[in-house]
Amino acid sequence: MTLSADQILALAPDAASRRAGQDQAKPAQWQGLGRAGTVIWGEIKGSAATPYRTVADPSGPAAKCTCPSRKFPCKHAIGLMLVAAAGAPPEAEPPDWVAAWIRGRESRTAPPAKAGAKPLDARAQDRRRQARDAKVAGALDELDLWLRDLMRRGLAAARAEPYAYWDGMAGRLVDGQAPGLARRVRALPGLAAAGARPGAAAPEAALALGVGRLALLVRAARRLDALAPEQAAGVRAAIGFPVSAEELAARPGMSDEWAVLAHTVAEQDRLMVRTVWFVGRRTGQPAQVIDFAAAGATLPLAPSPGQDHAGSLAFHPGDPPLRAAFREGTVVASAAALPAGGTVAQAHDTFSGVLARAPWIETWPVCVAGVRLGHLAGEVGLAAGDATGCLPLRADPHLPAVLAVSAGHPVDLFGLYDGFGLQVLAVAAAGRRFAVPAQDPRPILLRAA
Repeated sequence: MTLSADQILALAPDAASRRAGQDQAKPAQWQGLGRAGTVIWGEIKGSAATPYRTVADPSGPAAKCTCPSRKFPCKHAIGLMLVAAAGAPPEAEPPDWVAAWIRGRESRTAPPAKAGAKPLDARAQDRRRQARDAKVAGALDELDLWLRDLMRRGLAAARAEPYAYWDGMAGRLVDGQAPGLARRVRALPGLAAAGARPGAAAPEAALALGVGRLALLVRAARRLDALAPEQAAGVRAAIGFPVSAEELAARPGMSDEWAVLAHTVAEQDRLMVRTVWFVGRRTGQPAQVIDFAAAGATLPLAPSPGQDHAGSLAFHPGDPPLRAAFREGTVVASAAALPAGGTVAQAHDTFSGVLARAPWIETWPVCVAGVRLGHLAGEVGLAAGDATGCLPLRADPHLPAVLAVSAGHPVDLFGLYDGFGLQVLAVAAAGRRFAVPAQDPRPILLRAA
């Protein structure tokens, strides 16, 4: 299905690319326009001596251009897709450079050929696995001792420690090949300094919660043999053990119409980390697809808020399942309504059930339907409420826009809940859906559907 102009512009990496892409969306500027199925192509004159060759597949979405831009998609790819959205180019036989791009995409998505493959050295694999397990076990011992010392001295004293105190422990965990634990340790000084979670009585309470989750994760990591396979896999993932491509390929896919509700982007260990948040319209299953890019590099294309991924996702091992990877499917226009919205009480119950299965989980995606926004008595911040209860909303520069969209009427919200407050990522009201922009601190929302 051809994307709308708004959906194509939402793929642009920044505002400058959106404006430049619109400038390239004039059919008279293009030569050799053609289409084969969902793949479109054309050539456009740029600053080089020869025209730039651009090919795109909006259903992927995917694109490639011979221009030197490091942005992805570049302005020419955006312009080409806008031209196609305004009026589909004629069907034609793909030229050689387009056919090569199509074959390359097919080869990357096809399962690897086994004929002639070099046999794996099972003994070497076992040695590497045992060596890492031994390193992680040592890191767990050191972290357990460090946590005991921290609690023995008291959390009030820990709050006065410099960042180097926390970063030193995190560095030793990275050396022990437990990067997931290191990330959690590096997050502790932020809790110690602010304790900003709604409902937290004091910074010490927020710090105690973070330390407690770490301690529970250490206990679970020492009892992997006593856990169910999916629970054990979830613990290993939280520690930082990777999931191999072969293991993920063997996982069953879950088919649904996956509504893309929001993107979040953060910097972690000098990498840009983007999370695409989905909820299945039929199953109500939440999912996150995570992509990484080095500093200065561009993140791969992904469906934008206001689109659905009609197909299947493969979930990483873990209980409860959340992180996933794309399988087969196409991008289609999305309905305005949020999927699987429940009551505030159901959101509390969902989070409680998640904690019962994995008490070290920090946040969980939830949808609530038909809530009204307002201020709790004696409180400064906003809250969302219905007949079953209230959810405090985490402080965010986009909340005034969320409140304006509601206009005093019931709305549906999607966000990340941590047991204290909801970080709003999407809102649906009066037949329209909006998403919080991933990297724009201004008090605005993006129209999604």
